[in-house]
This record gives sequence, structure tokens and C-alpha cells, in this order.
Amino acid sequence: MSRRRIAVRSLLVAAMTVTVSAVAGAASGETGSAHEYRVVCPHGGAGLDIVDVLEATGEHGTFLDLMHRFDPEGLAILSDVELADKTVWAPTDAAFLALGDALSSLSDEQVRAVLGYHISPPRRSPGGAYPIVTPQLLIDAGQMDHRTRTGVLTGSDQRTRTTFEGGALRIEGIAIASTAWCTQAGSVLSLDGVITDVAMPSRLEWRWNRLVRLLLYDDIRFVIYATVGAVSIGMLVSRVVTRRSRRRQQGAAHGAHSDPTPDRSSS
Repeated sequence: MSRRRIAVRSLLVAAMTVTVSAVAGAASGETGSAHEYRVVCPHGGAGLDIVDVLEATGEHGTFLDLMHRFDPEGLAILSDVELADKTVWAPTDAAFLALGDALSSLSDEQVRAVLGYHISPPRRSPGGAYPIVTPQLLIDAGQMDHRTRTGVLTGSDQRTRTTFEGGALRIEGIAIASTAWCTQAGSVLSLDGVITDVAMPSRLEWRWNRLVRLLLYDDIRFVIYATVGAVSIGMLVSRVVTRRSRRRQQGAAHGAHSDPTPDRSSS
């Protein structure tokens, strides 16, 4: 075990000791909740990346090994603290063990897709970045959809959904463990199962999500589309005004050339 991993693990254990005490104190006050959730966040996650945490927990080695074998680019992204606000829904080693030989029957691309279901890109809003995903954020939302790395890479826009029902958090029907971790690069939530499939959105949902993302969440494209739209509307209005002005001028000219004097020859 490297010195960095030992140091990170010691830091997390110390933080968990403090956090557990806080949760136990809250639980004794009759919260009425079936589950208690906590976030381990030493020093606000400063200096920690997601791989640091996954290695230090001692429960997510299989997930890291599969990422290394099938999606090294994705693993590098998880290791980069500069690429912040990611969310990783990390299955435990026991969760993968429960799958048996299910993954061995899949192609490399299919395994990469399964892994990608467990990584959500940064959440964005028109006003900027959301806070990192925590159990409290999910509980407050009740239900929330999350983009996936697989959906982004394939253009399928496949998304996972978290729910909070009966006092328990789940993602795609899989229970989310009571302990989550924050890092400088985002958050880690542990799962007791593996998401092996995510429904494809309907064509209407896909088009709507794409339109919303282009117009509201991508600042550069928003500026481009807004500018093009404004110019197009301006040109259309200008043409309408010009046509009406020409018609008025032609009507006035026609009236000026016609003889308004009545015919008196019959009188």
C-alpha cells in the first residue's frame, strides 16, 4: 500500500469517526427516517480525487480494476481533480461478486457501457454548476435524473434515475449505501448492486433533452444560436416592414396617376 493511500485512508477513517458520532447523535433525536445517510468530507475534499477515495475504502477494487482494463480514459478523468463535480456510483466488490460470470459474457464495448452507467458528468444549470451530488441533495429532490458517461459517449443520452422512497435512496432500483464521500473532483456514492442496463430514451425525450442542453447548458452554443435566432428574426421583420412600405408607396403612386375628376361629357 502506497504512503499516499495510507494517508488518505487514515484521513477518511478519522473523518468517518467524527461523522458517525454526528449521525448517531442525530439519530437519537427521533428523526423518523428509515435510513441515516452521512457524507465523509475531510477538509472539504481538498486535494482528494475520486480514485484516492475508491482505493482507500477497500471496497471498490473490482470497479477500479475494470475501469483500468476497459476504460482507462475514464479512469484518468476520475483521477483529475481539475475536472470537478463528477458523481461516481461505485458498486462494491461484493456487488460485482454477486453478478457471477455475467460480465464475462459481454464484449469489451458492453462492459465499458456498464461502467459508464456508474459515472455521471457534472450537473449544470443556466446559472452555473450545481453543488456536488450528496445524499441530502437526492433526498430533497425526491427523484432526479442523471446523465451518464455512456449516454454522452454514444450520443444515446441514456440517463439513470435516483429515487427516495420509504426512507431509502435508490438508483435504478439499487440501494445506495448510507456513507458517501466528497472529493475535490466530485462525490462518490457506494452501491450494493451493479447497474447492468439503462433504458433508452424515446425519440421525443432525446430531442427535448438535446434542445434543452444546447440552448441552456452549453454557453457557447447558446450564444451562437441566440445570435443566429436574433439576426433571423430581425431580417424577417425587416422584410415584412419593407414589403408593407412598398405596397403603400405603390398605392399612393397609383392614386396620384388616376384622374379623380368626374366625367362631365354626359351633362
